[in-house]
Amino acid sequence: MADLKTHICAMASREDDQVKVANLARQWPDKHVTKSQIPGFHPWCSHHISVLDTTPSKRDHYASLFLSSNPSEQDTTVFEEVLKNLPEPIPLSTVISSVRTNLTAFPNALLGEVGIDRSFKIPYIPYPFAGVKKLSPFTVPTDHQLALLEAQIALAIEFRRSISMHSVKAQQVTLDLLKKLKEKYKEDFGRINIDLHS
Repeated sequence: MADLKTHICAMASREDDQVKVANLARQWPDKHVTKSQIPGFHPWCSHHISVLDTTPSKRDHYASLFLSSNPSEQDTTVFEEVLKNLPEPIPLSTVISSVRTNLTAFPNALLGEVGIDRSFKIPYIPYPFAGVKKLSPFTVPTDHQLALLEAQIALAIEFRRSISMHSVKAQQVTLDLLKKLKEKYKEDFGRINIDLHS
């Protein structure tokens, strides 16, 4: 690392990454990691986060995301298997506090990787996993992903930080969101940049 002649751009995507990326920035300040350290919660981890005012039980949280009001026997069986490996839900307030702390600690950090991914399926065993990844039929509802994304974008606008934004199979949803944000934040929205990618 000491011989590396370039800058480092390290992105966080889930709760434990926040600490790793911040530590990398502190450990290698001469590589200007702090100029590109990026706190954020990726849509692949959005199901770990409760966007409700009161965090429900683990079972209720994930059932509200993955099961219909009248689930099939197969969905219920898969849900029980997946549920065993899922973490307790994290309150959105905790996530936003973490991102705020990192944006404050690193004045040149961007926000990312955040976004929307309508194709992501919940794995039976969460990342990091060894071997072949087995996917469940469950996806994270778009409204849930948007609630997390909008809360993080609000911080980016408040801190005037650019955003690394993931968008997969969500073209219209992303366009609608960007229009909504432009109307809501007006000229403040024009003060940030968004690197949109899949």
